[in-house]
Amino acid sequence: MPPHPARPLLFLDYDGTLAPIVDDPAAAGPHPDVPALLVRLAAAHPVVVVTGRDLAALGRLLVGPDGAPVDVRAVGLHGAEWGRPGAAEERHGVEVHAEALAGLRATVPSAPGVEVEDKGGTFAVHYRRADDPEAARGALERWAEDVPAGLEPVWGKCVVELRAAGVSKGAAVARVCTEHPGRTPVYLGDDVTDEDAFRALATRADAVTVKVGEGETTATHRLADVEAVVAYLRGFLSGDA
Repeated sequence: MPPHPARPLLFLDYDGTLAPIVDDPAAAGPHPDVPALLVRLAAAHPVVVVTGRDLAALGRLLVGPDGAPVDVRAVGLHGAEWGRPGAAEERHGVEVHAEALAGLRATVPSAPGVEVEDKGGTFAVHYRRADDPEAARGALERWAEDVPAGLEPVWGKCVVELRAAGVSKGAAVARVCTEHPGRTPVYLGDDVTDEDAFRALATRADAVTVKVGEGETTATHRLADVEAVVAYLRGFLSGDA
């Protein structure tokens, strides 16, 4: 089990960390215990959900028993949106590339099972359900060769999306850390994009970086799955360790 610093600054990825990976991204609800757990954690420590989803989509998924989005700080689109689930208060880099993104959106290779997820100005292409995922990825790699300067393709688990150059989970984490001196950053994530955050925190000897699931990583610790994440996070609450 990773350590539990006394004064944590908690960074939590969503898909694969707080919510199990599912075939349909629109149906990726959180672990049943997560909404109430996040509320309790946020009352005790700074908590930031850091996700590749847009915050509007996150707000539709990360909801409490009352049906309202969980009220925690959130960073969406890998750092292009800042606010809370369901409400982006800042946006960076998306509008500048709107024309290029629209052109790329229109030329996404079509194949059975390849699905485009619109993200409020940008988009992701999922090929998890493709009839031939390897061929679908090859077609998408060729398509991504035409991405213009200022944008970059980001590859995750059976998905590719586009983001503005310089926008990343690592840059987002670095910004939030400056706002919380004296806090120990703890970052949990499962995907390739979370490696940006792990690397950004690697210069801090006190940081706790946690890879969720299998695969190579630069994180210093590992948890097996979402259930293990929930058990670990409970340890930050008095009496739940």
